[in-house]
Formats: sequence, C-alpha cells, structure tokens
Amino acid sequence: MVRDFRTFAPIANLIRRAELARSLRAFFDQRGFVEVHTPILSRSCIIDRHLDPIRVEGAEVLGPQCTDTWFLQTSPEQSMKRLLASGMGNIYQLGPVFRSTELGSIHNPEFTMAEWYEVGAQFQQGLTTLDTLCRTLLDTDEAVRVTFADAWRTHTGIDLWSADQHELALFSMERGFVHSASWSTDWDDWVNMIFSFVVQPHLGWERPVLLTHFPASQAALARLEPSDPRTALRYELFYRGVELANGYDELIASEELESRANTANIERLEHGKYALPIENPLRDAMKYGVPPSCGCALGFDRLVMLACKASRLDEVIPFSAEIA
Repeated sequence: MVRDFRTFAPIANLIRRAELARSLRAFFDQRGFVEVHTPILSRSCIIDRHLDPIRVEGAEVLGPQCTDTWFLQTSPEQSMKRLLASGMGNIYQLGPVFRSTELGSIHNPEFTMAEWYEVGAQFQQGLTTLDTLCRTLLDTDEAVRVTFADAWRTHTGIDLWSADQHELALFSMERGFVHSASWSTDWDDWVNMIFSFVVQPHLGWERPVLLTHFPASQAALARLEPSDPRTALRYELFYRGVELANGYDELIASEELESRANTANIERLEHGKYALPIENPLRDAMKYGVPPSCGCALGFDRLVMLACKASRLDEVIPFSAEIA
C-alpha cells in the first residue's frame, strides 16, 4: 500500500508556526533567559498519576548489557530543574515531548512544549510572565484571573470545598456524564470530569483566563498556598475553551517531592498503571538545592492552532501520528 506522503496541514499554517517559534524565542531572549536542550530519553521521568511516558527497553538504547527501562519524557521538567540546581539561572526550552496513547483533535503522542523557569519569581510574577507571553504571541487582551473554586461555583453552582464524592457523583449522573456512582472512588476524578464537561468549555472566549489556586490534591509539583492549604500555587491558562499552559510556584522541598511521588505511584497502581522510578536525579537535585522559582509548560501546537484559527492539531503539525 502506498501511503500519501503529503502533510494534512496547510503550508500557510506551518509558516505561521515557524514565525511563532521565532517570536517565542525572542520573547525569552530579550528577558535574559537562556535556551537549553535537555534529553528527551532518560532512565527516569516525572511521576504523575495521569501522565504515561512511552517506555523504551534499555537494550534498544545501550545494547543487551543494559537492563534498565528508559522513558521518552512527558516534560523536560526534571532535567531543567537539574540545571537550576547547577546554577543555570532563568532558562527556557522549546522541543518535543511524548505521552503514551494521547491522540485526538487536540492531542498527539508526540507534541511540542515550551517550558521555562524564572528564578526568584513568585506566584504573581509567574502569572504575569505567562499572560504577557500569550498577549505577545496571540495578540490577546490581558487575561482574567480567577480561582479554581470561583470558576467552579460560577459554572456548576456547587461549593467546591463542601462537595463530597456522593454529591459530585449525583451531579454527574443527572447530566449523563456517567451511569453509575461506582465510576470512581476518588474525589479528584469527579472534580476533573465535571470541570472538563461543565467549566472548561466556557473559559477564555472573550479574554484568556488564568485559573489559579487548584485544589491541594491536584498540586502536582506546586507549593501549597500558605494562607489556605486547601489550595496549591498552581495556575493554568485557557483560551477559547482550550487549556494552553500549566504553571507552578515550584515545590523545592525534596522530602515533599518524594512523598508526592510515592502517593502518585500508589494511585497509578490502583488505577491499573505501572509504577515509575522513585530514585531519580531530580530528587538528588532538590536535596542539593533547587532555587525558588516559577515554572510553566505551554502546549506550543495548541497555541499555533489558536493563532491559525484551526480546530485540530493535525492542521498545524507537519505530520501527526496518523501519518508520521
């Protein structure tokens, strides 16, 4: 069978993609950030309950004597934080990352991520840097800033902090999202599903929305809010209903990192996934000392999609997974 060699993406979109990449690099270069290129193949990776890296057997990397499992990175985070611990200062990266089985109109197993770390920046500065980048690349108005709990209440009518799993299950079943309350025994699963169906589709249609202060149970690698430990210093950017970026006032306590990694692995096993290596260079870097910073990861392909007024990633990626 002869496969079509051509790209699905309009050439004009690919040219616009290159222009946006140059503009993104200029944005950070002008602010004194240093562009870095870290490994996309490593023996370790960020441990996240929801993100599955693509695994590569060590024998395929270094030969039959290597029995390790290697991972295509879901994010350059661990290597970039190792650079921070080495004294690198403000850094950014634009390059490929990989997530297993993610394929759809706004997902591809291989995609391009822009990630940056601003040393010494606190939470509000992290928000401002992301907002300014979005305004620069997409010519948007200043983003609206709203907490997760406030956006949740506005669109669901439910108080996030008092809602238990039973109430969330009833809400979901009444709207036909699931057929049974046995769908999950995890509060966060219900919150995330309702958010994706009821809250996210409304976000960012008039102006971009910076959603802040996620539930502490969804902190990932963000610090908790000192004045309200129910929440994490985590933020996401939404525009036209699309999640574009995810940022943290970064966790720098190695003991807390290890605790969260262990919890994430337990949850992965409970959900039929495999555990990921706890002992990794990021843990060692944090024990040595990662400086306080704000970090953010932005889905570059999605940004290009919005800039081109496209509706699918394969309209802005030269060769998506279906034809790669």
